Amino acid sequence: MPNFDTHFYKSSIFIVILSLCLYIFGNFYIPLYGKLTVSLVEHLQSLFLLFMCCYTYYYAKNVKNHVNLYKFWIWTIFWWFMLFGRGISWGRDFFPDVPRFYYKIIASIIMAIPMLSIFLPTIRREIARRYKYETIPVWHLFFAFLFLGIADTAEHRRLGYQWLVLDPERKDLIEELMEIPCLLSLALTTFYLQKNEQKRLNKTC
Repeated sequence: MPNFDTHFYKSSIFIVILSLCLYIFGNFYIPLYGKLTVSLVEHLQSLFLLFMCCYTYYYAKNVKNHVNLYKFWIWTIFWWFMLFGRGISWGRDFFPDVPRFYYKIIASIIMAIPMLSIFLPTIRREIARRYKYETIPVWHLFFAFLFLGIADTAEHRRLGYQWLVLDPERKDLIEELMEIPCLLSLALTTFYLQKNEQKRLNKTC
């Protein structure tokens, strides 16, 4: 069984405060400027996801002597890139005149790579090892799933929508703003795992 870290870190407090600020400002203060504000938030998210791709690749290069670790982090890059692809609608945001059929092919390929590569023996072994022996940051993962659900509520008008989106015209903005703490929580989970991993590697040196 994995070890669960239930400590409520300062970064977790930051996520809570940030989400409350985004909720208040998104519903009352941030001007929409048509769809310009929503597009700006989307592009900032995309840049952040590209940064996580580059950062994770940089980290993977530092552990390339440990084959299983290297392959695992390369695998996580595919997940970050998949989120990036989804964020830009697989490229449709920049080339809207291209038939949707081609974007469905692009989406299928980008999504298939991380999902199918999970069946590679090296990846499965590393996932199993981490599940058994690594420490899991409970609050980081909880917030990642929580705000993913909140963003989904805003997007699909699920239960609680009326308390989340106070002005229907701001639905898209609230959805994008609630994705920010979700992505930050995923990044914090990544940093947490890498920090503990480096401590373990340094001890074995």
